[in-house]
Amino acid sequence: MTKNVLIIGGGSGIGKKLLEQYKKKYNVFATYRNSKPKLNGINLFKLDIGRLNEIKKFINWLLKKKTKIDYVLLIAANTGTNFKIVGSHDRNIFLKGLSAKQFEFYLRINCINPIILFEHLIKKQILTKEAKAIFFSSLAGSIELRGKMLHNQTGGNILYRVSKSALNSAIKNISYDLSKTKMIIVALHPGWVRTKSGGKSADLSIVYSAKKIYELIFKLNPKHNGKFLNYEGKEIKW
Repeated sequence: MTKNVLIIGGGSGIGKKLLEQYKKKYNVFATYRNSKPKLNGINLFKLDIGRLNEIKKFINWLLKKKTKIDYVLLIAANTGTNFKIVGSHDRNIFLKGLSAKQFEFYLRINCINPIILFEHLIKKQILTKEAKAIFFSSLAGSIELRGKMLHNQTGGNILYRVSKSALNSAIKNISYDLSKTKMIIVALHPGWVRTKSGGKSADLSIVYSAKKIYELIFKLNPKHNGKFLNYEGKEIKW
């Protein structure tokens, strides 16, 4: 039986590339915010994950499909490059005049709403009993590694870092709460990728990162539950 894949954020970057790969062999459902990906229109939903009312509409849309999802990839995020609230980038940096409004925005997009969406998927029994969920996080969210990597410097976008750390904490807790089920939930660092947010000097191409992630999701097993992994499946310190 063909597996069902749900991609939250399939309109650009890695999400778009993963959608292109999965749709060749699997039944794919996807959300997008701005750029509409090439996929059967009946399997696409335009979603702003920052709006809870849209999340509820999306869940109802999925329920009408009467389909069980085997794999869910929660990719949609705010990296800072797509920030549209009035305010300079400096207001994301400690001692530069942090903005509470921007802080809340990062947390809502990168942690709170993806977790609420995932909760709805479970409570509405949209996921299979052995579903695998990958939450796209970032190495920037690792507390242990802060300041220990060559490219780490003081300053930087603390709002983004904290939002990803919060997401990691949520995933660790969720995986524990679901430890008696057969579901597998992980946080994933996709690598420093040459996307719009990653920039041209990033280490990995979108094609390479997407290929590794595409392969990884099928390799996930119970020992990976609640882990923070990179695109090759190697464990990262929280």
